[in-house]
Amino acid sequence: MKILLCIVLLLVVLTLFAVWPGKRRDALRAPFLGRNCAHRGFFGKEQRPPENSLPAFRAAAEAGYGVELDIQLSRDGQVVVFHDDTLDRVCGVHGRVDEFTFEELRGMRLCGTQETIPLLTEVFEVMGGRTPMIIELKTGRRNDELCEKGLALMRAYNGPYCIESFDPRIVRWFRKNAKDVLRGQLSDCLLYTSPSPRD
Repeated sequence: MKILLCIVLLLVVLTLFAVWPGKRRDALRAPFLGRNCAHRGFFGKEQRPPENSLPAFRAAAEAGYGVELDIQLSRDGQVVVFHDDTLDRVCGVHGRVDEFTFEELRGMRLCGTQETIPLLTEVFEVMGGRTPMIIELKTGRRNDELCEKGLALMRAYNGPYCIESFDPRIVRWFRKNAKDVLRGQLSDCLLYTSPSPRD
């Protein structure tokens, strides 16, 4: 009976440990509270400016919105900002983002405009630390490389940011290697709408 009681008690303790919230991180959360975020930038139904473009991110910052964006690696290891895993919907090119070099990606156009796929560093320059950024790391074949390179770029950015991912391995990587970075585990695809007076 004592063994059974000890096992139950141990299971209760382990369960509480697993779900107990971490240290309060109010200072890290503060820039995001009460703030609307433009998913993939500030764009309208007509994709003018197109989603994930520098003008869309600039428009979000100028309108006072935070932004949510997605990062992944090009074939040659550049950290690019692009939402979909494949290029079909936005660029009209068949293939995965990570199958192309950054030079090849730069030659593609977003939604039939002259805008191109930006680097994360270019988005940081446009944002200029004016507004918070939610950075989603996409699952890929080189998760650790994306985490390492993405974190190095984020550390050089002079503005508030947090990370999120659908991949628990990426969130765990940040928990282990960058405990000071606010992070979130995505568990379901949410419907985001980009606030836009252009609609």
